[in-house]
Amino acid sequence: MQKSPKSLINFLIFLSAFFLSSNIVFSDENFDPNIKILEKKLKEIIPAYKFDYIKKSPVENIYEVAFEGAIIYVTNDAKFIFEGGNLQKVIKEKNEYFFKNITEVSLLLGRKKFLDQISDSKLFVYGNGTKYINVVTDIDCPYCRKFHNDMPKYTKKGIKVRYLVLANKSNSKGRIISAWCASDRNKAFTLLKQEKKIEKKDCDNPIEEHQQLIKSIGVSSTPTIFLNDGTLILGYTSPDVIIRQLNN
Repeated sequence: MQKSPKSLINFLIFLSAFFLSSNIVFSDENFDPNIKILEKKLKEIIPAYKFDYIKKSPVENIYEVAFEGAIIYVTNDAKFIFEGGNLQKVIKEKNEYFFKNITEVSLLLGRKKFLDQISDSKLFVYGNGTKYINVVTDIDCPYCRKFHNDMPKYTKKGIKVRYLVLANKSNSKGRIISAWCASDRNKAFTLLKQEKKIEKKDCDNPIEEHQQLIKSIGVSSTPTIFLNDGTLILGYTSPDVIIRQLNN
């Protein structure tokens, strides 16, 4: 089966190593016996993949299969698999048509579940609010620096910022590790964002894990922002816009 550029094989290989357990959970929606049949068939067809759930889609004889953030669709006989596209529901209201992206709704939940399972202890974290955003950042990216300069606007509003850090340059990883190992981690990381030098240090750290996590969710540009419901925002966006979306 051809693999989606966003996810499947890298995402699933990593998840098996990252999570302590990855039990398969299949929906028993309406006690549908075909779900168990599909479970068995999919294990035969793609045994390396670990599914999160299988459930009926809104389309007759089509089932939705989730891969902890990736979504595919399979026919009820498992003879056809739809991958890499979006299932759109056509809705008519007041003589006008519009589309509801069914796949994106499921992806939002998948992203949220995946990111929520990453402990604060593995991330650079600013603030301690109940609302939060997950941000893929880079210490050498100008727009990431601009985002970091906005940090007080988030923390004053009670919003926690959780950073996954992408090491884009050959010497970036060593500098990020030095910040992680500093006595004041956040201060050292902020100094890197300000293009200042910090003392070189080494210790046990999750920075390589960050690279795998970022690769697994298919992110290659920075900043990439995930709201706490899984909504994806690409590129720098003003705090006012992000805070308004969080509050809505």
